[in-house]
Amino acid sequence: MKTINNYEIIKQISEGGFGRIYQARHKELDELACLKQNINATLDDVALLKNEAKILWKLDEYHSIPAAKDFFSIGKNDYVMVMSYIDGQTTFDFVENNSNIHPEDVCWITERLLGALHYIHYNGVIHSDVKPQNVIVEPKKHDIKLIDFGLSTYNPQSKTRPTGYTELYAAPELLQGKPPVPETDLYGAGIVMLYALGGDVKSKSLPKNVPKEIADFCNQLLVFDPQKRPCWEKTNLIEELSDIRQHVFGRKHVM
Repeated sequence: MKTINNYEIIKQISEGGFGRIYQARHKELDELACLKQNINATLDDVALLKNEAKILWKLDEYHSIPAAKDFFSIGKNDYVMVMSYIDGQTTFDFVENNSNIHPEDVCWITERLLGALHYIHYNGVIHSDVKPQNVIVEPKKHDIKLIDFGLSTYNPQSKTRPTGYTELYAAPELLQGKPPVPETDLYGAGIVMLYALGGDVKSKSLPKNVPKEIADFCNQLLVFDPQKRPCWEKTNLIEELSDIRQHVFGRKHVM
């Protein structure tokens, strides 16, 4: 079995644009962990991985965000970030494996995602790549994890430009090369919600059977102009969605 420092590699979980994710076990503690290693031994890829590790370190531990456990070099321009292990599947896979996700379940998933976004925005971080593949659903914990902070920015300024994005899911301002803002991530939350509700990401359209209040909430996040989307200073989106759940389903919490 392949080992990296104190970790035995169990299997590769996924591979992205610049990093591979492994499920691993700490040899001494017998605890599971996620390891992310840069694919290419380039300074740019190392910088992206190091930036992600620094951001997760700053965010400390929040229940809907993975915790950074360690960061170390295993060779020239070859680095590994150790994170807490997440037992779940991405929203993308969750939808693919479950043809029908009840709108009430979509609402609690979206609430947890909004909670994570509110937390990172309060701490000066813009994720910039919120999409179904970057939101892991943990049904047993009734929680989610917002992952892959590789394209995130810390305290972006007016001259900050996007580090990158996934075109299909990207907010209009990112495609225009404008600075990422909190509303950029709220657009991403709208995309995740739309996808989980069975909507068409390309046309930004929802199925007709989605309750109107839920559809309206989702659509307000997807407004083209970021200045016309909801913002944390004016709207408590988590409370608003909770109230919608109460009105549509007769309760705010799924048991």
